[in-house]
Amino acid sequence: MAKSPRELAYNALLNAERDQSRSIDEILGDQLAHSSFSTQEKAWIMELVYGTTRMRLQLDAWIEATFKGRYRKAQHALKVLLRMGVFQLKFMHTAEHAAINETVDLAKAVGQSKTSGLINAVLRKIQTLSLDQILTSIKDTQGRLAVETSHPEWLLEKWLDQHSLDEIIALCEHNNTSPKTWIRRNVQQTDIKQFEGYLKRLEISFKRSELLESFYEVDSAAQLLNTPEFYQGWFSFQDIAAGLVANLVDPQEGETIVDACSAPGGKMGLLSEQSHGRANIIACDASSSRLKKVDQTVDRLKLEQVTVLQLDASRQLLPESNKILLDVPCSGTGVLNRRPDARWKRQADDIDSLTDIQRAILINAWTSLLPGGTLIYATCTLEPEENWGLIDSTLEHLQNGEIEVISDEKLKPYIDERGALATLPWIHGMDGMFAVKIRKTL
Repeated sequence: MAKSPRELAYNALLNAERDQSRSIDEILGDQLAHSSFSTQEKAWIMELVYGTTRMRLQLDAWIEATFKGRYRKAQHALKVLLRMGVFQLKFMHTAEHAAINETVDLAKAVGQSKTSGLINAVLRKIQTLSLDQILTSIKDTQGRLAVETSHPEWLLEKWLDQHSLDEIIALCEHNNTSPKTWIRRNVQQTDIKQFEGYLKRLEISFKRSELLESFYEVDSAAQLLNTPEFYQGWFSFQDIAAGLVANLVDPQEGETIVDACSAPGGKMGLLSEQSHGRANIIACDASSSRLKKVDQTVDRLKLEQVTVLQLDASRQLLPESNKILLDVPCSGTGVLNRRPDARWKRQADDIDSLTDIQRAILINAWTSLLPGGTLIYATCTLEPEENWGLIDSTLEHLQNGEIEVISDEKLKPYIDERGALATLPWIHGMDGMFAVKIRKTL
């Protein structure tokens, strides 16, 4: 059990370094759930952990400029301690002497006493340096941009082929901020007056969405998680952009709707709530462990007429349905501020393997869609190969498939020139999502 907020942050970051199979969000969530720190302390921990993760490339550049020896070969524990110290020095409102002294004390507390002198020396040198000095020492333009924005070079190079430099900088700035907190009111469990009264009693500032009435932007997440109303299924945490995607399905009474890549079940929950339990929702996923989260969502939200199936949508036959939602596995470049470690886990060649999976899922799922039905293909990526590129190269394999232009007037600012939903983080201030409707003609 961590004895201080800094020690918990250190444990989370070190575990993430050692176990690349788990996200920092999952690791930190588990540790916070078993801690007794206050809401304010937990918020501080989250800022330190997520910020250190996002800004890792820039933090390493600061450290390498002052580190004597081969920093890249250093032990994970030392790297984590130094990154935490630099992030507090350069990005948090921590007094410089406290950032340095507390990091040195933390090293001693976690069994890294032998590194304390080195940590003290490196942080004191960094204390006197500016970012301009760090950037000036980097000769190539792209490497300099990578350090300045703390994004991998391969991704910036890719984006430079698609967007202007100003757009890329705006996108990176968005990715380096904490995400907005959106919650979705469960319309089956509470009405507007009751729910907003609950938020006011907690003194939580909120703003109801003009696009989707059940969505609220709020200023506090940790406080809401600890309330009985959350466990009673009054609301879920879900970005408004994900809500816009699910809303395209437009569930109707008596329809059979398959959410083919459902886990953890956010969009499935919205579909069930919108239909007031009168549509037959089938939630599928290939992973049994991820399906446990879907089951938990169904139970907590008290959802009706939901069937949960373990099924690989890329190769197994889906149940026949009137509508299919395919929120396919993707590179996730539209949600990098919400998934702070994702930028470091993806590689350039991942996109080729992902498009193979996406194409297989789309072609396979299409065979189970009834004539006259609609399929929503969706991603949370900005990469054209996974969006229109995938659709254009696959549409000929979808018998009787036709693109249906999204015509909802309220969504007009978020619809691209070809009629698909395409939210852009640096413009719309929400997650980057892509969704296209494909109808199977009679």
